[in-house]
Amino acid sequence: MDNGFTPMNEDEVLFVDRGRVLMNNPTFKVSEFLDQLAQVISEQSDEWSEDSEAWFDEGLECEALRFNSGTGWQRGRVRIRLEFAPARQPERLPERSSARQPEPLTRLEPLSDRPRPRNIDDIYADEDNY
Repeated sequence: MDNGFTPMNEDEVLFVDRGRVLMNNPTFKVSEFLDQLAQVISEQSDEWSEDSEAWFDEGLECEALRFNSGTGWQRGRVRIRLEFAPARQPERLPERSSARQPEPLTRLEPLSDRPRPRNIDDIYADEDNY
């Protein structure tokens, strides 16, 4: 069961605000995290060698007992990768909310029923004496 997780590419960027390990900054590339993980493992292991780098690159030769494949032990390679699962999409709100209904549009008046502007030359009222 993968729960929606998919492998991340090494050039993708993560922002981890809480619960982060190995990284000082909350924003980092996947490759930076994997490099830091390899560094910590190599410092704590007396048996770390160039071959051990395969855990993070092309994969380390191994045999795996795969339960779902029905073939028993399989020869192959294994490597360490990060996976990402997007958060569930929020549910869409209904088109119309019962809390507040929009008011209907008022009917527009035809242009012929509107008062016409006065003549531009007649900008002064009759009582104006200039």
